[in-house]
Amino acid sequence: MQAEQSSRIDSATHPTGVQVRQSLKYSTRDGVCASVMSGVGDNYLGAFAIFLHASNSQIAFLAAVPQLLGACFQFVSVRVLEQLRRRKPLIIAGVIGQALTWLLIAATPFLFDEGAVWWLLVGAMSYQLLGHFVLPAWNSLMGDLVHPDQRGRYFGRRNRAISVSAFAALCVGGLILHQTERAGAVVWGFVLVFLFALAARLASAYYLSRMVEPPYVTRPEDRFSLWQFLRDGRRTNFGRFVAYIGLTHFAVQVSGPMIAPYLLRDLHFTYLEFMLSTAAVVVAQFLTLPWWGRSCDRFGNRQILRLTGWLLPVLPVFWLMTTNVYGIIAIQLFAGAAWGGFALAMGNFLFDNVKPAKRPQCVAVYHSANALGIFLGASLGGLLVLALPQTLRVGGVQLTLVSNLQLLFVISALLRCAVSLKFLPLLREARDVAPFPARELTTKLLVFGWQRSARMVGTLGRAVTVVALVLVGQRRHGDK
Repeated sequence: MQAEQSSRIDSATHPTGVQVRQSLKYSTRDGVCASVMSGVGDNYLGAFAIFLHASNSQIAFLAAVPQLLGACFQFVSVRVLEQLRRRKPLIIAGVIGQALTWLLIAATPFLFDEGAVWWLLVGAMSYQLLGHFVLPAWNSLMGDLVHPDQRGRYFGRRNRAISVSAFAALCVGGLILHQTERAGAVVWGFVLVFLFALAARLASAYYLSRMVEPPYVTRPEDRFSLWQFLRDGRRTNFGRFVAYIGLTHFAVQVSGPMIAPYLLRDLHFTYLEFMLSTAAVVVAQFLTLPWWGRSCDRFGNRQILRLTGWLLPVLPVFWLMTTNVYGIIAIQLFAGAAWGGFALAMGNFLFDNVKPAKRPQCVAVYHSANALGIFLGASLGGLLVLALPQTLRVGGVQLTLVSNLQLLFVISALLRCAVSLKFLPLLREARDVAPFPARELTTKLLVFGWQRSARMVGTLGRAVTVVALVLVGQRRHGDK
């Protein structure tokens, strides 16, 4: 009896390979459920704010403040983790609490006649606080469970499953809003999608509870203060990485929160068109993530960060070239491919450059830098949109823009370029990886990759055809 009890304790303390593999499967299911929540919840918060008659500045505020407060709350999570010495209870409590915040968000238009947007902000703050509370412990747990040489492949597969589920959830949410808008009851459409998000996050908590937890061990010398990081971080690879990612998010968020009002208000997209343009990002990620994952493992995360980091400054420029829904969808496909690789390499680079014992604190610092960048970028964008003109005069030529938000896209592109120029050459790879054969890959793509490219184009062509038929049918119905 004692031997059997000792065996159970040892198994719980030191998980077997079978337990680890099963836990990674549960983690993928957790990610799928979390992405469903994001697909029907996060992606429509901006549209919900517009429904509540939020101004552009309030939308920027909604994107900035909750993220910053949530990231700062991660330092509370680290302190709780140091006392609790267990990660799963902390993660599950935060996930369940985050799920319940959707009740407050869904009830906002019914409970508050005046200032509903500001109460939505309270709900978004609670949502972000609890979501960020989970991150240090979750990253620490996943860093222990996934082997360093398999992170690219595993997270590539996981993110691909996440992309599929996020795409499906996004489509379901868009169709619900489209149908309820036609019925004159769009408020109930938002209630349905937010309750759907609640149920998905509760399912996520269930799968997290089934995962095994390796022992969490820290030493006093592994701890560091925020002041120590600010003082010494600029001399480390991790410190330069944090600065690059934080400033990149700053540059992106100057224009990022304005995409929803630009499409819905200025270009007069329907909820269906908005959903399709947003879904294009997820489709592109699904198609490209397996390749990004293999490339991260083989050539290193630094190389993929450099490759995709130089694509990011180009993306806002495309928004100046077209206002057509099909052109916007094409832009979003390209953006999804670039952001998919960037996000995957960004997460793996964090794991590679941080010791397991320091991971929770470093994750808190990393996300705080991101949130600060998001806050400052969105705040700057919210202020600029009040001052930027819609009509420009160059010499004797007068140029009238579709929206002054287009000038934000230009400013964001210039800032992204400056950040990439400064920091990308400073990053160093933490693992031994194969050299990146740019010429060989280009030749292979041109000579041997035409069949795969043709299949991908065919898939995209069929998807675009379906989108076109849906939009034409919608417009014909509207004309009648």
